[in-house]
This record gives sequence, structure tokens and C-alpha cells, in this order.
Amino acid sequence: MMCVRGPKGYLSIEYSGARAGEAQVTDILDTSGGSSDSAPPKRRRFSSGAASPDQKSRIRRWLIWGGVALVGLAVMTGSLVYTERSDFCKSCHEMTPYYSAWQASGHVSKAECVDCHVNPGVIAHLAHKPIALKELYNHFTKDNRFPNYGVEVPDSRCVGCHPKVDKKIGTRFSHVLHQKNARCQECHATAGHEVSLASLSAAGILKTGAGMPPVPTGVTPSVAPGHKTVVCQKCHDQAKMKCSLCHQAPHDKKGECSDCHTTSGAFIFVHPVSKADCGSCHKKPAKHPATTAACSNCHAAGGKSWAFAHPAGADCAKCHKAPAKHYGTGCSSCHSVKVPFAQARFRHPGGTGEHSYRSFACTKCHPRSYAAVSCTCHGGRAPRGD
Repeated sequence: MMCVRGPKGYLSIEYSGARAGEAQVTDILDTSGGSSDSAPPKRRRFSSGAASPDQKSRIRRWLIWGGVALVGLAVMTGSLVYTERSDFCKSCHEMTPYYSAWQASGHVSKAECVDCHVNPGVIAHLAHKPIALKELYNHFTKDNRFPNYGVEVPDSRCVGCHPKVDKKIGTRFSHVLHQKNARCQECHATAGHEVSLASLSAAGILKTGAGMPPVPTGVTPSVAPGHKTVVCQKCHDQAKMKCSLCHQAPHDKKGECSDCHTTSGAFIFVHPVSKADCGSCHKKPAKHPATTAACSNCHAAGGKSWAFAHPAGADCAKCHKAPAKHYGTGCSSCHSVKVPFAQARFRHPGGTGEHSYRSFACTKCHPRSYAAVSCTCHGGRAPRGD
């Protein structure tokens, strides 16, 4: 270290560099404007670019806290992503039957647990995390045996994947719940994880075989640890029940409801392929034309409208009798057989005046029935033939 006198005082130079001859100016002793008897010279410190120990300490603290924040952010992000996965739900043993049932359902390739149990959107998912702590609390403090308490699922989450829902289907039995805009969950409480004996067995909750009664009794026994004694409906969707438990057939029973009706939520009637003739289930109406022909000769065995369809190439007289006061000729010479409910076109065999058109709608002269006329050319009487 050495001191050099300058116009402003003494300059203190310290040789403390890593290489020989490398000097660092540490301070200046300001002696200007004062005598030797005056106060001690002022020491003015300045830096040549190197960080002071305090600065280095502050940098180290910022680096440490920044690293901790980055690690915390990574852990939090990873936790959020992991807890969104369905396999996280099975971490609690009471959820294993639902998870096994979900894996066996059609939802496994289309929806995760959070898709039905959490509102969509990042904000909604983050807001649900504190709410989910209640489930963790219940797991340790309450009865966590299977099955646990029910969870409300609003319709808005269902229609995200099932938007086309017809709530007013023209079924023969009352479907009041749909007509009153019932919630999806009222009938589809276990959609996505319909718990079955197979899923319970796979989850280790229920023992199948010797431990089960041969006939369903309506109550599931506690044959495995951690299982409650509950009624079947607690776990099984209504779609798995027999229709006759809730519905009375509006017709003579000809077998099981499932022989003719689907077990979907719509319950749309479908004709079984095995039923060859309508008469095996249906009786002829009271005002049906007298005929011994099979129903399938005139009625199509299938469809939803059940509108009468004339068979191609059939003769009217096979099913219909001509009225007593009817023109004596073949039906096909005057009437056409085309499509259901088509306006029949009457073809008069000849004549003058109106009849010269040769073809016009029956209702032009017969607005109510074939026996009543509105034209004046027949004197208000039914024509006997032209």
C-alpha cells in the first residue's frame, strides 16, 4: 500500500489484485481547504467496479429465494397436474370401486373424473383445490367406507359432451321427469362409474361366488372389510333395473320389457328381429277390415311411425270390401295405391263437364266421405256410375 499526494489530498493505493502490480484505489484523504490544526481529513470512499461483501450477500440471498420459488412453483404445478388425473382419485381406498368401474365404462376414453366433478376452466379447477381439502378431511375424520356420500353433478357438465338431449320423447308410457326438465343425475346418478359385481371384485371390496346370495335380496351384505350394508340402488343406476319395477305395461305382457324396449334413457320401442308376425304381440283393432291375411302382408315390421303402408302390387279387394253403392269395376281402375296417407286420385271412366278432367282429387266432390257429395251434377246423390 502506498500514498500519493495530489491537489485534493493524499491518494491511498492498495496492491491487492490477483496479479502482481494490480492496484486498487480504496479511498482519498481530502486535505484541501484546511490546515494541519483543523479537523481530520474527510475520507471519501469509491469503488473501482468490484462488489462489496454486503452486495454479494444480498445477491446470494436473492438467488437462494429465487431458487426456492422456482422449486416451489415446479412442485405446485406438478401437484396440480397430478391431482387432475383420475388415477389420483384411487389413492383413497374407498374410491377404488368407482375407479375400477370407470375403467370398465365407456367414459374411460372420453372423460376424466374432473370433467364431471369440476367445472371447466383453469380458474374453476384452481378454485376447486381448497374445496377438495374437505374430502381429505372426511377421509381421516369420518366414515370412509365404501360407498361414500353422493356428489352433485350439474347438468351443465353433462351437456358439454351430451348436448343433443331430447327431453320430450313421444313414448307410450309417462316420462314426466323429462317433460319437467329433470336433472340428469336423477336418473343417471352413477353414469361413468356404474359399480357392478365385477368392479367391486376387482377393487377387493366385494367377494363374489360363495359369499353372495343366489337371488338378489335388495341389500348388499358386508362380506368384505370396509363395506357398508346398503340397498342396491345406492350403487346401481336405474338403467340396470327391470322396467317393471317402476313402469306398468300399457299392453298385455308378452315377455320381458327388454324383448321389445331398449334400456337406454329414451326407452324407444324397437321391434325385436325374432318377432315374425305382428299378431304375436298385437291384436287387430275393432274396426279392422275382415281378413285372414297376415299383418305383415300390409304392415311393415319395423319403424317408429307405424303408419299404414300399402304393400306393393297388392289388390285393394284383398283387404277392403267395396261399398254397397259402388261403381262395379276393379279398385285399381279408379284408385291409386302409392304411399301412406297419399291423396287418392279418382279417375272417372268418362263423361262430360267436370268429368272431362279425367283426374282430380276425391275431396273435390266428396269432402266428407264417398257417400256424400257436394256437387250439383248428381242431384246431391251419390253417383251410380258414369
